[in-house]
Amino acid sequence: MMGFMRGVLSTLLVITTAGCDGLFTGESVTRFGLNPVPGGGYAPLRVSLGPEMNPIALNFHATIQTSPADIGKWNTYRATLRRDGAVIASGEFNINAGTDPDRPSEHSASKTMLFLDVPTVADYDLAIDPVGSVKVTVSKPEMELRKNIQRPQR
Repeated sequence: MMGFMRGVLSTLLVITTAGCDGLFTGESVTRFGLNPVPGGGYAPLRVSLGPEMNPIALNFHATIQTSPADIGKWNTYRATLRRDGAVIASGEFNINAGTDPDRPSEHSASKTMLFLDVPTVADYDLAIDPVGSVKVTVSKPEMELRKNIQRPQR
């Protein structure tokens, strides 16, 4: 039975960490504080990127404020990266309050917003907009740029 449980836990660890390549691999280049705007999104952010950084991960980090009424709720955001107005990459990600009523009322959350390769050295604009209504209180939001990450397994 212990061998079976060890195998299950190993499998869960692989499944849990497989989507974390953008958070833990490669090299952290910088973090930028995000400025909230009315409606629950964040002011656009300009970042300089180049092909020598590929593959790149843009990560969202924040502190989540929750109450028992927030359990099971989440915010969905769309991250869009543009160069000269043209969309280079876009994707959605969720930040949730969790499902554990015993979880502390304040906890950290991190999500990879985008995995990408950029074609040229340039300044890129990142927009982070809510998809639907904002249900979870987010504070201390930051965007982290990581370069030369391990590509996520598909």
